[in-house]
Amino acid sequence: MSATSSVMREMVKTNARELFRDGKTAFFTVLFPLLFLAMFLGLGVLTAGGSYQIAVAPSPEQGAVVEKLGQVEGFHAEAWKGPEGPSAGDLAGYDAVVRVVGQEATAVIEPSRFGVLNGLRPALADSGVDEARMDFRTPDGGAPFDPLKAALPTGLLMSLMSTAFFGTATPLIALRTRGTLRLLGTTPLSRLTFVVAQAPVRLGLVVVQLVALGVVAVAMDFVPLADTLRLMGTGLLGALMLFAFGYLIAARMRNAEVVNGLLGILMPVLLFFSGLFLPLSMLPSALTTVSELLPTTYLVDALNHDLNEAAAVHSLTVDWLILVAATAVFGGLAARLFRWDQGEAR
Repeated sequence: MSATSSVMREMVKTNARELFRDGKTAFFTVLFPLLFLAMFLGLGVLTAGGSYQIAVAPSPEQGAVVEKLGQVEGFHAEAWKGPEGPSAGDLAGYDAVVRVVGQEATAVIEPSRFGVLNGLRPALADSGVDEARMDFRTPDGGAPFDPLKAALPTGLLMSLMSTAFFGTATPLIALRTRGTLRLLGTTPLSRLTFVVAQAPVRLGLVVVQLVALGVVAVAMDFVPLADTLRLMGTGLLGALMLFAFGYLIAARMRNAEVVNGLLGILMPVLLFFSGLFLPLSMLPSALTTVSELLPTTYLVDALNHDLNEAAAVHSLTVDWLILVAATAVFGGLAARLFRWDQGEAR
């Protein structure tokens, strides 16, 4: 075994121990993202309950659909009154108006009553509607907010950001504060070996997070099993981009507490401007311009292709290319600016 591979193996082990030695770092890297995802899923389940009035527009399938929807707890379904179907955007006091023709379905939903989606989607599937041909809209033609679907990309992005920021940038800054990096700089250890040795354990955490997300998404019928590989690819690209940004933050910083505070503010700001809490179309034009400059916006958009397709804006190719470009820029800057110690000469 070569000396380089031996050094690499020891550095990987050391980095793994360092990552989990600090309880705070371990919490924000492992437990916090899972708790965050569980919280969002719990809120989505809680908001899905209630009583809903649903009308089914005239079609050959009307009777069967009314019967199927009526079997869902909390649903009160009836045929649309009158020989003519509802006009565009007209709910006539109903929480949702559904039209089913063959294997296609369109549903107009009152925005404040988005909880109806939880039972409506599986009930339509049981009626023989192809899930890929279900179209859910609000009266103004927009996509209704789905808390369960919004929870998945939000939880994943929180997981990736926590691992990249609190699990990558913070430990590196702590090593510099303690003088460990200065000591490593006096050894033959190269910067590249040091940086690469931190990747295995962190990528392992990302894979666990992606697998957990994929299991939840498949179990809730949000993603077909065949599409999970594409979702994993998006997650890995996003993780590499965020890791590169984490290394950039840690390139020369010395105060881990200050950086933790700044990152704690940065994370919700990025989530907001990336279109997770509000669709980008609802933001003022000036804020939309800011959002379009953030690579996290394209990560969210790429995730939406699999988790919430109605919210996707760009093509998946565009999203992936921007993630790759951002990774190269952040990684190049991090390599250029990284110092074992702030006093190190350029």
